[in-house]
Amino acid sequence: MSIFSWLFNRPKAAKSDTAAKHQSAQAQSLNAQPELRAAPQIRRDKLFLTVESLDFSGIYQLSKSKKWAIAWRDSDPSAGRGGHRESGLGAYVLADVSSGTVVCHGSMPRPNNGHVCDSGVFCLEDWHFGSTLSGTFSVFDPSGSVILAKELTANIFTSGVSRHGKYAFCATANSPTDHGNKVFLFDLVNRVEMYSVTPKAGWPDSYEVDESTGELIALFKDMGSFRYNVHGQFIDADQLGDANLNSSRYDRIILAAEKILGQGDLTDERTLEVLTAVKRARTLGADENPAWRPTALKVQGLAHEQLGQYPEAVQVYEEALALNPKIGVKRRLASVGKRVKAE
Repeated sequence: MSIFSWLFNRPKAAKSDTAAKHQSAQAQSLNAQPELRAAPQIRRDKLFLTVESLDFSGIYQLSKSKKWAIAWRDSDPSAGRGGHRESGLGAYVLADVSSGTVVCHGSMPRPNNGHVCDSGVFCLEDWHFGSTLSGTFSVFDPSGSVILAKELTANIFTSGVSRHGKYAFCATANSPTDHGNKVFLFDLVNRVEMYSVTPKAGWPDSYEVDESTGELIALFKDMGSFRYNVHGQFIDADQLGDANLNSSRYDRIILAAEKILGQGDLTDERTLEVLTAVKRARTLGADENPAWRPTALKVQGLAHEQLGQYPEAVQVYEEALALNPKIGVKRRLASVGKRVKAE
C-alpha cells in the first residue's frame, strides 16, 4: 500500500478555514486558545506522527535535541488528493515530543521537507499547486507565527534551519528566472535575507550553518565541508578543487580539472597534478562511458598543451574529435599541430 493510499484511507480531516493558494498559512497556536484544556496528544513511529483529534498523520523530522518534531502531510485526505495537484490544502503539526503534545498546527497548499531546531523554530517548503517552477520557503516560531516567507520562481531543492534558530537557508533547482540555481541565507534574528548567490560549490549532499560565524557550509559525504562567508562569497574554492581532483568519481575529477585549467597562470607543478588526476579519471571509468571519454580526452589535451607537450596534445585532441566532432577542440588542434610542425 502506498503512503498516499494509507493516508487517504484514514478518517477524513475537518475542513480548514485557512485560505491559501501559493502562500504559507500561519499556524494556529494551541497556547493561544484558552478554551482547550489540554493539547492534543501525539503518537509516532519511525516514519509517521499521528494526532487522532486533528485527523492528522504525516512524515516528521526531529530536532537534534529530540525535543521537537515537525510533521507534514502533502495531501488532502478529505478529497483523496496528494502530491502534485491543483487544490486541496496540506497540513503540518509542531509537536513537543517530551510531553507528547501538539504545540501548533496549520495548513498550506503543499507542505514538504520540514526541519525544526532545538528552540522550536521550524521551516517548511510549500511546493505550490500546479506545474509552474515555484515554491515558498517559510520559517515559523514555536507559536506558529511566521518569521519570514520567501516566494520563489524556482523549485526548492533543499532547505533547513540552524541548530538554535539564528539562521535558515534554502537552495533552488534550475529555472530560467533569477531565482534558478541559487542558495539563500536568512538572518532569523533580524528577519532579513542576507544573500542569494549561485552556489560555486555546486549541489552538496546537505548544508548547515555555523551560528558563531554565520558561515554557510556545503557538506559532501565523500569530500568534506566547504564554506561561504556572511556575504555569500565561496571561500574554500581551492580546497574544493583539490577534493574533487582526489575524488573517486571520474565526473567530479574531469569537471574540476577543466575548471582549474581554465583559470590560467598555473604553475607546471599544478598542471601536472591536474594531468595526473585526469588520467586517473579515465581509469576509474570515464573511458568506458561514451559521454565522458571525449571530455576526458579534451581536458587531458588542455593539460598537455599548457605544459608544452604538443605531440601528446595533438594525439588526445584527435582522439576526442573522432569520438565527438563537436567537442570543441578543432581550433586548438590546428594551433597545436602548427607548433609540432614548427619544432
